[in-house]
Amino acid sequence: MTKRRLTSWLARQSIPLLIFAAVLLLQWSAPPGLEHSLQRLEGLLYDAKVQYLPPWPRSVSNIQIVDLDEASLHEIGRMPWDRQHFVKLTEKLAKAGAVLVVYDVLFSEPQANAALHALQSWPRQATLSDAQHQDLLQHASQLDPDARFATALHATEVVLANLLHRHGSLRTGQISQAANSIAQHRPAGTTPFEPFSGFAAPIATLATAIRGQGFINAEEDADGFVRRVALLHQLDQQLYPSLALEAFRVYSLLDQVQPRWLQHNGEAYLQGVQIGSNLVRTDQQGRILIPYRGGARHYPYTSAADVLAGRINDQRFDQAVVFVGTSATGLADLQATPTALNFPGVEIHATVFDGLMAPQTLPYRPDWWAGATLLQLLLAGLLCLWLFPRLGPLGSAATTLSLLLLTISLNLWLWRTQMLDLPLLSPLLLISSLSVYFISYGFVSETRRRKQINAVFDQYLPPAHIQRLLADPGSVSLAGEKKQLSVLFCDIRGFTTISEQMSAQQLKLWLNQYFTALTRAIQQHDGTIDKYVGDMVMAFWGAPLAEPAHASKALAAAFAMLQALEALNLSFQAAGQPVARIGIGINSGEMNVGDMGSDFRRSYTVIGDAVNLGSRLEGLTKYYGVPLLVSEFTKTEAPEFDYLLVDNVRVKGKQIPIRIYLPLPADLTPTQRSQCQLLQQALDAYFGQDFADAQLQLQDLNLQICQLQDCSRSLDLAPLINLYLQRISVFCHTPPAADWDGSHQHS
Repeated sequence: MTKRRLTSWLARQSIPLLIFAAVLLLQWSAPPGLEHSLQRLEGLLYDAKVQYLPPWPRSVSNIQIVDLDEASLHEIGRMPWDRQHFVKLTEKLAKAGAVLVVYDVLFSEPQANAALHALQSWPRQATLSDAQHQDLLQHASQLDPDARFATALHATEVVLANLLHRHGSLRTGQISQAANSIAQHRPAGTTPFEPFSGFAAPIATLATAIRGQGFINAEEDADGFVRRVALLHQLDQQLYPSLALEAFRVYSLLDQVQPRWLQHNGEAYLQGVQIGSNLVRTDQQGRILIPYRGGARHYPYTSAADVLAGRINDQRFDQAVVFVGTSATGLADLQATPTALNFPGVEIHATVFDGLMAPQTLPYRPDWWAGATLLQLLLAGLLCLWLFPRLGPLGSAATTLSLLLLTISLNLWLWRTQMLDLPLLSPLLLISSLSVYFISYGFVSETRRRKQINAVFDQYLPPAHIQRLLADPGSVSLAGEKKQLSVLFCDIRGFTTISEQMSAQQLKLWLNQYFTALTRAIQQHDGTIDKYVGDMVMAFWGAPLAEPAHASKALAAAFAMLQALEALNLSFQAAGQPVARIGIGINSGEMNVGDMGSDFRRSYTVIGDAVNLGSRLEGLTKYYGVPLLVSEFTKTEAPEFDYLLVDNVRVKGKQIPIRIYLPLPADLTPTQRSQCQLLQQALDAYFGQDFADAQLQLQDLNLQICQLQDCSRSLDLAPLINLYLQRISVFCHTPPAADWDGSHQHS
């Protein structure tokens, strides 16, 4: 490729390259305002995968949730509950066979010992010895609710919750020693965790009685949805486990879990957490994607009130891991998740615990996701830059759809088979953006080309013909072709007299208004304007675009022209200008159509005997005193209209007579329809050579019309009636020949 061609190619590809660069920028360093929207869209794509294509198997563990629900709060009272209720709850769950009880409840504040407080504040009685007083104090201490709860916890496998604070140094309760649960060895160059500075942990009395404790912090994405959870957090340079991770460690009878580190170029990266022989893969901050198994309440829920009241008589808690938490709205532990907007936090911990049972099925985003995404964008971008400039709009649309489906299919295949979560939004955005650009560019280029061709040919060819040439140049035979068409001729009656009444400028403006109104009516009914000759308009239907209903559309256009002329004449009268009267002739038949003319000037037109007949019908409208005449061929092609037989004629150059008709408007009054029927009966008598009867009927009809004065410009039958009365008068003195067929010869 020469330097000039390379420069030209880069100039043409500058916008696509900018689109590619913009997608890369949005993927890794989007502006803060836009970043939230992009994360929301990416989150929605991820949510769809979680909802409809979860790759993890169904749960086989007996996980139960004891719910501090609204019914429990109503029956026992609002939180915080007296410790005696938790003592009883723990004991009943242990007795029911629970192997592990996990509290998603904070016990960071001690409960006051009411008996001890009352004894200490009560004045000593003179009759009460010191020994007796000490015995009472010791007995009151034994009634301490926290001590009793600690005793119940010590007798059962229990894990309690703590809450880590990222901001502020407030510390309440006693957090467990991190080394008891997490191996703390970290190699040099370890990527630092985001540190926490405070906590709310179980009080010391409870912390020393339990098997473990873990944090319950939620990991919300930018859009507020909880899609991932941290298994590890850092406090005072120590790593601490989450509630689900600590519960699984205790359940698995493990002393510790081991963070797995990968060292590369003097830096150490967190690969995951080793739990026994299984590796749970995490990101650099120790987070995993939550394997939601459906909407809220996927696991069995039991009201805490029912457990405390002894209303549970089945074996649901036997060998179960029981999570105790709340779904009550007022306790503010409901989260927005991919599968439900009000998902209880306690069920999130249960879901993570369940996922740790089969860590190989947990979805994760690998460390190399950025490189994989960049490679995918490069391949998709290069493919689009190579394909789209070579394709038309339909081809580009089909290719775009194929590339989008291929990208989505690859992403879903990795998700379903390898449990890999890779970004999907940026490849889809790149392919869609490049597609929109190239398709839009193609349309703009095509529009520019069409305008250039129109600018050259619109003085020569009808607009419909130009559009046909642009859309499908091979579909039009420039050499001409024979087709079944309908042709229309329209002329102004008495135009010479009208032109003598106006100046040249006035006549020009008058004709412009006239031609505009009639042309609009023709084009609204898909007609092709052939030419204007003086005051004559010629149009045809069925070419260059095929039109099976060419005769019907020609007739509809004729009625529209007559209606438009009536409105136009009102404006002419208001302006003191002459009104126009027109005659329209329509014929249908086989005609030659195509580009015809000389090497210097060509025109798309129709020629042939059928065209000539249409022109003669227009001329006969003045003779018969009607505004519109059609041939019997047009009547056959458009049978949905009503017609009045006008005559059986032989036109110049033709020996076979042709029936000509007056199409009747659809808005005729009942009286006018009756008059047309009477006229038709009279003409039938005329063509049957019963001239006396025909004359009588015509005279009666003429008298009726004059008396009713019910005629309009579009249907004035008087001239036609008078014409036939004159013919009958002639035939009464000079009867026609014996072989007369009812036809009239026109010169």
